[in-house]
Amino acid sequence: MDSHHNPLNWFIIFLLTIIWGSSYLLIKKGLVAFSPVELASLRISISFLVSLPFAIIALRKISREKYLSVLQIGFFGSGAPGFLFALSMTKSSSAVNGILNSLSPLWTLLIGYYLYKVQISSQKIVGVIIGFLGAVVLVFGKTGGDFQMEVLYTALPVAATFCYGLSTNITKQKLQNENSLYTTSLAMAFVGLPAFIILMFTDAPAKIYSGTIWLPFMYVMILSLFGTLIAWALYYKLIQRTDALFGASVTYLIPVVAVGWGLFDGEVLSMMQLAGMLLILGGVYFTTSPKAIGLSKSFK
Repeated sequence: MDSHHNPLNWFIIFLLTIIWGSSYLLIKKGLVAFSPVELASLRISISFLVSLPFAIIALRKISREKYLSVLQIGFFGSGAPGFLFALSMTKSSSAVNGILNSLSPLWTLLIGYYLYKVQISSQKIVGVIIGFLGAVVLVFGKTGGDFQMEVLYTALPVAATFCYGLSTNITKQKLQNENSLYTTSLAMAFVGLPAFIILMFTDAPAKIYSGTIWLPFMYVMILSLFGTLIAWALYYKLIQRTDALFGASVTYLIPVVAVGWGLFDGEVLSMMQLAGMLLILGGVYFTTSPKAIGLSKSFK
């Protein structure tokens, strides 16, 4: 069975879509009590502490020559994007961040092509373009075109998605045969200690100690365990089982779940949002399908 048609791979895609699509809601709940930088450092620190036992085992299981690659996926996959998105959210709307987050597959494709000489089929290029347009239409339909942005701060999520593209390709090219749980745990250990130091210089510990913000803190804990630690372990496993672009395509589906939470909260689905969802599904099809009629040309 082709890896792209394997039901387990699509089940992982489904889980990641649900987890990361729900993360926006958890972030929103967490920001009630924490600043963006506090939330980002707290999220990474909790993941670091929980994964520490596995990281200690990983030190023996993963060869030392792979440590640099693990450090890179920790920094580019979790560390830098966490703070870049947090800072961006102080000056730009969640709609802008939602759209720009969908640049991840494009960066994954370009970095794979130029840095690692990965073969690109024209169908995948079409899929990336259609998927991104679908994300734009979906988010635009949700906000009615109400975008708040400052150019400098809007560049931050673009940089974050570039980091995602790097991390995804490094995982596929350098860590293909490593255990995804050990890889994730060791990566979190490498970035978790700096994040923990940053956390100690914020007001977050005092807020937690006060005992008045337990509910937002609980939301951040759930975000850390599922949205960071478990989700990244699943994501790296998916990349190992398929290819980098297949894994990155989950980014297109995340806004669909975010809209679903909106419907659950009483929002109404517009025709524009429905069109965006259909475009996203079309983009995912072209990006992940190994064959597409009339689009078999490859670029090397």
